[in-house]
Amino acid sequence: MAADAAKLYPRHRDRISGSEDYVVRHFARQNGITPAQVHQLIRRYGSDRAKLVAAAKELRASLRPDKAMLASGRRAGRFSAGVDGGSGLGRQ
Repeated sequence: MAADAAKLYPRHRDRISGSEDYVVRHFARQNGITPAQVHQLIRRYGSDRAKLVAAAKELRASLRPDKAMLASGRRAGRFSAGVDGGSGLGRQ
């Protein structure tokens, strides 16, 4: 009688393995955070996927720029001081 692979090797899809880089990168990409932030969340909340997703949402919301800042015309994120935000070209 053949062994049932599902019983021998159960998948723990409700867990995130912090030691597997590809799992961490995938989770980070899915939730809009960095792999370093995923490792911090795993240390703080454990490896339970549901808890980590909720914590990632809270983290993303806390890092979101203020709406007042965006309404004032200033852009947050990838624009450096020497780049014109409108055209993406450097100032001359």
